Amino acid sequence: MKKIIGFIAIIVIITIAYNIINSGSTQTESVEDIASYKTQIQGIRNDKDQYLKTDKESPIENKNAFRQLPYFAIDPTWRVTATIDKLKSGQKIEIQMTGGETEAYEPYGNATFEIGGKKYALKLFINAEGLLFLPFKDLTSGKETYGAGRYLDLDPQNIKGSQLVIDFNLAYHPYCTYNHTFTCPIPPAENFLPIAIKAGERL
Repeated sequence: MKKIIGFIAIIVIITIAYNIINSGSTQTESVEDIASYKTQIQGIRNDKDQYLKTDKESPIENKNAFRQLPYFAIDPTWRVTATIDKLKSGQKIEIQMTGGETEAYEPYGNATFEIGGKKYALKLFINAEGLLFLPFKDLTSGKETYGAGRYLDLDPQNIKGSQLVIDFNLAYHPYCTYNHTFTCPIPPAENFLPIAIKAGERL
């Protein structure tokens, strides 16, 4: 089984998104700003589809039949500002993999944010690329999205003070969603959100 956290080969595509999601709160954005945001997110999705269809590292087995990934509609309200409580470095947490084994991950900190007036928290980890790895499950998991969860990659350089924008429109499925030869991290129980995150990739 191949081990993989996420779409490592398209980290550059995802990194482009960091400049988009850190442009500010949607509460102060104009209609034109939001339209531009949606256009850029769609461009990122188009680039990912092209990668999956053509790149030799793509997990898609039948590339000739592949057209595009299914997504929830782009909705700026799923872009939230989280407060990051950084943890002491050097800790390790064993995370269950879809292949049955476990792997050690280093926690970075806890991200606390509000959705619909309610507070939620997720644990961030550090991945091999030096980005923040955010695995999570929600009420769409196993129904509208992959049962083992979805991921987000975030740039720690975008933390301003203790604030970081998290954009669930960029949530993606791991390789094991598309190819059984891959094994991927399963979000820990503390990273379950008791709401339906109808944003990002869907089945």
